[in-house]
Amino acid sequence: MRLTLLQAPYDAGHYARRMGRGPLHLVERGLVQDLEKQGHEVDLVPIRLPKGFVTEAGAAAEVQRRIAREAGRALAAGRFPIVLAGNCSTTLGVMAAHPPTSTGILWLDAHADFNTPETTTSGFFDGTSLAQVTGGAWQALAATVPGFHPVAERNVILVGARDLDPAEEERLSCSHICRIAAADVPDALDAAFDHLGRHVSRLHLHIDLDVLDPTVGRANVFSVPGGLSLVQAEMLIDAAGGRFDIASLTLSAYDPEQDSDDRILRAVGSILTAVLETREL
Repeated sequence: MRLTLLQAPYDAGHYARRMGRGPLHLVERGLVQDLEKQGHEVDLVPIRLPKGFVTEAGAAAEVQRRIAREAGRALAAGRFPIVLAGNCSTTLGVMAAHPPTSTGILWLDAHADFNTPETTTSGFFDGTSLAQVTGGAWQALAATVPGFHPVAERNVILVGARDLDPAEEERLSCSHICRIAAADVPDALDAAFDHLGRHVSRLHLHIDLDVLDPTVGRANVFSVPGGLSLVQAEMLIDAAGGRFDIASLTLSAYDPEQDSDDRILRAVGSILTAVLETREL
């Protein structure tokens, strides 16, 4: 398979810091070579911002614009785009490269990322990522990403979210996003996929690695109990690939400093294998 890895090593606008270190670490530890050994043709595309002072939101938007351009090129060339990202906001850039009405999102995350500037108490821009993608936050900024159109809430399935702010929880409960708890995987998938399949035929698979339970490995400082096992994650990916064309993938929020035993590093390999196997069927 022909793969394009878009390496975006930024966390809150900072290069190679905290979760921004993850995309670099994965490549340093042989991800490209491992994929090539499996028979894939891999093109690594570094996403880099100009040096100098940046704001968190401004840096995120520029990363999104660059990802939109490179993901569009990859899709046009018949390649499978994989975003290695520090932050979840990068997925907005990938969605800008897809047809807006036929591509849904399967969003795996310990957090809903559904805050807005009005509800967030931390001010963490990345905590508004899914709100941005679905048109609920930062839309003037999102409009600067060429090709982006908000994804309808009904075309999003959120899996594993369990650490939400009160106002964020309220916003999510009033939305049309389908929410599935980790404990309900795989039992709740068929009904959710039946509903989603009435509207879209393609999926972007977004995996914030803290969706995995800490017993699998600690992806970052935000990891909390109650997440997916690796077996559940693989079952979910297999089920999604059996129903939809998984057209692109984001792997985000991996902080190697939290992964002293390399368990998340190994989990990434297993997840990638599961995703690519669905593409080969």
